[in-house]
Amino acid sequence: MIYTNGGTAMGKTSNCLKMLQILSSGRVYKGQELADILETNVRNIAEYRTELEMAGYYIEGIPGKYGGYRLIMQSVIPTVRLNEAEQRALSSGAEYLKSRNDFPYSSDYEKAMGKVFAAVKHEQPQEISVANRFPLAVDEQELSRRYDTVAQCIAHRKELEMDYLSLSNKVSHRRFDPYKLFMYNNAWFVLGYDKKSYEIRYFKLSRIQSMVVTENRFTVLATYKESDYLDDFGMKKNGEWYEIVMLLHGRYAMLARERIYGRDQTVTPIDEDTTELRCTMQNEENIMCFVMGFGSHCEVVSPHWLKDRVKDEAENILKQNTQ
Repeated sequence: MIYTNGGTAMGKTSNCLKMLQILSSGRVYKGQELADILETNVRNIAEYRTELEMAGYYIEGIPGKYGGYRLIMQSVIPTVRLNEAEQRALSSGAEYLKSRNDFPYSSDYEKAMGKVFAAVKHEQPQEISVANRFPLAVDEQELSRRYDTVAQCIAHRKELEMDYLSLSNKVSHRRFDPYKLFMYNNAWFVLGYDKKSYEIRYFKLSRIQSMVVTENRFTVLATYKESDYLDDFGMKKNGEWYEIVMLLHGRYAMLARERIYGRDQTVTPIDEDTTELRCTMQNEENIMCFVMGFGSHCEVVSPHWLKDRVKDEAENILKQNTQ
């Protein structure tokens, strides 16, 4: 079949793929030579080249008597072709991850990104500065080892036996069927079935003292639904939910408008020095830590139990620091 204007869409796609296969041999083909093999008009060869380059294959045009077309990278895999915005996004992401210690594959990621940037023409990325406040105390390699171990258990449905340090600073022995790895508040957790409590539980990787992968295979509970335990705000079953209303004063009146702290959040400016923050938050202890972090700049409106706890905590702090 001979085309005069590139042919039908299907014929054009077919010819592009055939042209790619021909050029994969590595040698230089003249335009007329390609056109004869593909049974098309020589004018269409330039169009096929454009289509293939848009798909990520770089085809060099060599001028002169012995010139023609040659495929750079003799591979059926497209070469990496990124626009400036994509290059900037990848390089910025790499710089961000380099500043943290909670990503278990940071070294491998950095090597992979080096290969990506080596395959494209790009300007030297501008380094970004990221202050990783309160980084994890666990060593990066140890965190990676724990992550990999749990990930293998999940992939192969193997039971995990571990010693786990609780918030009360007590170590307990657990037999655990891991279902899901996830990050919450810059820390890695695993969700799964705990055979000690007979419940679906969350465990923090940094609190695992030791672990052994057993040969016992498990089946995910038929009643388990991930959406019952995880959502965009983290762990859905990590304590009771409360509607929190508080007034923030001074510099926090402005800073409170910059972040989302909980579900259904509304931020209402009262005056230049006061902002009302209203949202739904989870877990009494987490809420207390959040509120106390604002110090005297925070005035709790509701609920009443939170007002009372903040008052008691403030009195205890005062006593401890006046002795």
